Amino acid sequence: MTERAAGGGVVPRALSSFVGRKDLLAELRRRIGVAPLITLTGVGGGGKTRLALELAAQVHRAYDDGVRVVELASARGGDPELLAQVVLSAVGVPDQATTTPLETLVDYLRPRQVLLVLDNCEHLVEPVAQLVRAVLGAAPGVRVLATSRARLRVPGEVLVMVPPLDVPAEDAPMDLDYESVALLVDRAEASVPGWRVTPENWPHVVRVLRRVSGIPLAIEQAVVRMRSMPVALLADRLDDVMRVLTANDTTAVEHHQTMAALIDWSHAHCTPAERVLWARLSVFEGGFDLTAAEDVCAGDGLPSDEVADALAGLLDKSIALPSADRSRYHLLEPLRQHGAARLRAAGEQHVRQRHQDHFRREAARLAESFAGHNEAALLAAVDADMANHRVVLNDLIRDPATAHAGLQMSVDLARTRWYTYAGRLPEERLWLGRALAATPPTADPLRASAIALDAWIALCLGVERELVARRVDEADAMAREVGGPVPAVTFVRGAYAVLALGAIEGVELLRQAHEEFGALGPAFAVDHHLAHILLTVSLVLLGSRDQAEPAAEEFYAECERLGAQWGISWAHWCRGVVQTRWGDPVGALDVLMEGLRVQREIRDKWGPLWSIEALGWAHSRAGDGSAAARMLGLAHGLHRVTGVRVDGLVPFAWVTAQAVARAKAVLGDDEYARAYASPAESVEQALAVVLDEVPTPEPDRRPGGLTPAEWNVAKLVGDGLSNPEVATRLVISPATVHTHLTRIYRKLDITNRHQLITLLASMAD
Repeated sequence: MTERAAGGGVVPRALSSFVGRKDLLAELRRRIGVAPLITLTGVGGGGKTRLALELAAQVHRAYDDGVRVVELASARGGDPELLAQVVLSAVGVPDQATTTPLETLVDYLRPRQVLLVLDNCEHLVEPVAQLVRAVLGAAPGVRVLATSRARLRVPGEVLVMVPPLDVPAEDAPMDLDYESVALLVDRAEASVPGWRVTPENWPHVVRVLRRVSGIPLAIEQAVVRMRSMPVALLADRLDDVMRVLTANDTTAVEHHQTMAALIDWSHAHCTPAERVLWARLSVFEGGFDLTAAEDVCAGDGLPSDEVADALAGLLDKSIALPSADRSRYHLLEPLRQHGAARLRAAGEQHVRQRHQDHFRREAARLAESFAGHNEAALLAAVDADMANHRVVLNDLIRDPATAHAGLQMSVDLARTRWYTYAGRLPEERLWLGRALAATPPTADPLRASAIALDAWIALCLGVERELVARRVDEADAMAREVGGPVPAVTFVRGAYAVLALGAIEGVELLRQAHEEFGALGPAFAVDHHLAHILLTVSLVLLGSRDQAEPAAEEFYAECERLGAQWGISWAHWCRGVVQTRWGDPVGALDVLMEGLRVQREIRDKWGPLWSIEALGWAHSRAGDGSAAARMLGLAHGLHRVTGVRVDGLVPFAWVTAQAVARAKAVLGDDEYARAYASPAESVEQALAVVLDEVPTPEPDRRPGGLTPAEWNVAKLVGDGLSNPEVATRLVISPATVHTHLTRIYRKLDITNRHQLITLLASMAD
């Protein structure tokens, strides 16, 4: 069992121990350093996902840029562009507005050494295969580990069958070293207090394991029954199940038939309410919470007040699995598929309509519920259910009858600001663009607002200014045709004037947008708040001190009153920049750093791009050219990897140019360039450098431009370790050590181990 990571991209934390598979893991560690693609295949419930995650956890140190895990449930529709977006989001790839998602992914991975784990590929084999071909064809340092019931048929693919766990023979003496026995004992001892394997119950344990064919999920399902019956009775009941299966099929019983029969058996032991709920929960993508389960699954024989009890029953039977804090739940894929089949058989496809309706309402609620103090919670709620939102958006937009509802939902999700907060701005443009293309180009306020939102994101992403201008004009023309104020259009006109042209006249348009959103009432409080942020930022960058200082203090007071954490971080930014430009730049550093701490606390991926750049401004005004160059270099790195070209916004660029000139005057061009060369491959890395004073990586200190993984291998070889010893120390395969050494010799222009040891010894002298 694993806890699903909300944002994906990292190896999910295991909530239960990994048991067995030692020989297979050793073989996979050897192969993964050589084969570009390994596909783990086998029966559903056979442990492919758990094995892939365990392997990833063991070998992650062999990859300079880490391991990225992608659960493909939310791309089940087979849409290649949606698939690429899901992978981008899970991998944390900085999206770019000017390329397709797949091109962005390939460009990001091209220079990197990454292990990419793609889980549950069987739902969209061909789109995944296309993606993998593109990545592996361009990124020699990437390895892909896939789980799928079907091979991907990509050149270089190594297909590895994940067999059931080994089981004892019927007359085998008691031996706890069998993998299937170890798994059963581990799970039973955790869930059945006081239970132990004994010589007396050993024959019955063997019978259970043989009946379930050593399939890990089947073993875990069998252990659930041990909570209410002795293992001897469990074995008898499983004998009955298998007799029925063989009676209905005279051919040899295959593992997938065994798994299906055991899931059917688990289903038979559920209460009627649990069976109904199991089927209906299969409509969720990426998990659900209790409120969603009650809204989507209740009715037609399952009262709303019985959903929680039925869910508790499914949790007790390990049909549904909880997150660590039990705020969210999910079904393992074989169990979800079983539920989906039951749903179809029951003719309850209307449950999918309820799922769609729920998340349409949820998107609207999240857009309209901003009160300030709940800001972080609202953003986290969008984040948790983004897989569900994506699937609903896709379905709505593809159906002409619901395309307008898809446009409304895309606007609602954009208004939550999640895409900004999560650093997924181009995905926002994807959905807005699709929804606009799918709906008639008639004039209406919703369409005008959608075009304005698209223009705003394009502006932030540094899309060619003429294209943004045309989009702004298009939104403005439609607003005029509508004949009434469209606040989103007023907002983007002001934003374009300020940020693209550096025109102070845009401030009045932003002030007007702030008033127009305010007149719409509480349902538009989040838009009102965003307009206030940009209005204040504009005055701070373009206005005089007499305009900027009171505006910054007023905004800070408003955020304090609201308790809005994201807003507070921007209030700190505004106050810090005022101090930098007209007051005490040393004091500004503390203010800006406090805003940056808030941004890290709420996991904001947007604000740090502005805050770290502003720290460079403050250091420059304070006379610390070296610190200024480091901060500006970090910020530039974030602009590069995120695709958000803050440095292309005109007033922002003006202040930065002044800061650069001051820093170079102190340091000189060469020293400035050295200090500026501060790599930042992620927002998290940059925050660690600034807030935790973690040193930035300095590749030039490693000889010959060795990567961190190569340098780790080289140092251990220099210490006299053999290849197998290095592999053991770093938890990688000997083949991977050999590959690293080949690259090391080439980069250092040497030919053997002795020369490497000699070179490292001379460096230490």
